[in-house]
Amino acid sequence: MKTSMRIFTILNIPIELDISFLILLLFIYALAILTIIPLQLAVLITLVFATVLIHELSHSYVAQHYGVDIERIVLLPIGGVAQMGKIPKNPNQEILIAIAGPLTNIIIAGISYITYLLLLPIISGFISSFIAEFALVNIVLALFNLLPAFPMDGGRVLRAFLAKKMDYVKATELSVSVGKIFAIIMATAGIFVNFFLILIALFIYIGAEQEYKTTMISSLLGGIKVKNIMTSDVKTISPQIGVDEALEKMFKYKHMGYPVIEKEELKGIVTFHDLSQVTKENKKVKVANVMSKTLITTSPSEEVIVALEKLTKNDLGRLPVIYDGKLVGIISKTDIIKIMNLMKNKAR
Repeated sequence: MKTSMRIFTILNIPIELDISFLILLLFIYALAILTIIPLQLAVLITLVFATVLIHELSHSYVAQHYGVDIERIVLLPIGGVAQMGKIPKNPNQEILIAIAGPLTNIIIAGISYITYLLLLPIISGFISSFIAEFALVNIVLALFNLLPAFPMDGGRVLRAFLAKKMDYVKATELSVSVGKIFAIIMATAGIFVNFFLILIALFIYIGAEQEYKTTMISSLLGGIKVKNIMTSDVKTISPQIGVDEALEKMFKYKHMGYPVIEKEELKGIVTFHDLSQVTKENKKVKVANVMSKTLITTSPSEEVIVALEKLTKNDLGRLPVIYDGKLVGIISKTDIIKIMNLMKNKAR
């Protein structure tokens, strides 16, 4: 279930607010209205999140320069997340992408502090102290993000430096381990200092584990094409047969999903789940009435990792392989898992 909503688009990147972030902002301003916290603090927190957005946009701008696709930026209560495509394995490019965010915070802090110095002789009190606090917060954000705790910016910089001296996967493994150690230390400190540190530690730990899995998959599947592992002898079903006959075919060949073909044209996909939804009284209903007509396909020349992304993103078990408008094969998650296990054993 989608838990964020789009508010606008910058640099062709959708900017989304997580529902929990919106609830947090409303809660903060409710406290300010009730005078439980100063209005100045509520405004400062809002500006901090605006800075977080600029921080993520800085990463995204540099990443786009190197051809990385940015799916969206999501603002969460613990910060922002830019959902990027595959990070370049060129260490220098990864370093520039990683440091763009903290560098932006330092620039904002510098501009804020200069403004503070210029206004200090003219305006004192609330406004000058607010600007000084904003400058300080940006310095703290920059330093915090530069901690070598993967997947934070500092962790990515560490991975890039390690990748200059060793295999990319090994560099990722070491930087992820460092990130997890930082997360454990932070969570322990959070028990005695601030519960919020525990939330950040969980974010770091889970993010580090996900990054490691993504890197491993990318490394194992790199360069392998769909045509190398697809099943060419595809069992198909006609849209005109009944559900009962289709189920018999499924039990016979022990596949859980089939392309539906009519006159050599792919009409849809039918799965065991689709057929099992039909009641006993309607088993004579044709496959055409229960199949999925929304077709997501791949091609023989497409990389397996791209096909896996399609399967995962759309929660599918298999993809028809289409070449020159015709069905030439099928690839499933099971096929991909098998080749991954084979490549993993081969690498040992």
